[in-house]
Amino acid sequence: MKAKKHLGQHFLTSQDTAEMIVNSLGEILEEDVLEIGPGMGILTQFLLQRSKNFCAVEIDPDAIHYLKNHFIPFQIIQADFLKINLNDYFQKPIRLIGNFPYNISSQIVFKIIENRDLIKKWVGMFQLEMGIRLFAKPEDKKNYGILSVLVPFYYDVEEVMQLPPNAFNPPPKVNSIVLTATLKNHEFKANPQFIKRVVKTAFGQRRKTLSNSLASIIPKELLIRHQFATLRPENLTYLQFEELCVFIESHVSH
Repeated sequence: MKAKKHLGQHFLTSQDTAEMIVNSLGEILEEDVLEIGPGMGILTQFLLQRSKNFCAVEIDPDAIHYLKNHFIPFQIIQADFLKINLNDYFQKPIRLIGNFPYNISSQIVFKIIENRDLIKKWVGMFQLEMGIRLFAKPEDKKNYGILSVLVPFYYDVEEVMQLPPNAFNPPPKVNSIVLTATLKNHEFKANPQFIKRVVKTAFGQRRKTLSNSLASIIPKELLIRHQFATLRPENLTYLQFEELCVFIESHVSH
């Protein structure tokens, strides 16, 4: 099957690597497992062996045809993962895995966060620079951004492995990274949706101090009273952002 550039398809070639990636999902025999974009099924083969409740979501009709002809029958949702309602398909928590198309990987992470009540663990392949953002700390100014702040509210992220371009066919122009993420129980002190709004607004003008970048949310003369007002968003940890949001919520209605 030929890879489609517009779908961001790059097929992993090593069976051993594929098995290691599946292993990082943990014990899945009794778990509901969803694979995003199985392609030619290099991960799928191991997932079918290990989970009694496996299904996949795939947008490419050619890939679906290939999977149906090369594997035992299993449920395939022919759809765009970003557009489906996961609650239509799953009634209990699931584990999710995929070699995420690099052109939509950040959108996939945002959707995972939105469905955190359903997705208790996930494993994803990312472009290296993108993946690093998911666990970057404030001192890593180059990579620290919106997802660096939002993800740790919900998931503990760990690196599984990094892969060079020649691990795929066709090889991408970038290095890749595999991450595993496990749901955590964070007791929010501020509204999660408000935190997301503040973080996105702050990083939308990341070179400005917070008193300036957040002026559309809280008047500068109010925020300037806070100790973080003269800092930039890249200087705050996710917990400090939450602390800032508690202050803003107590001073403005939103």
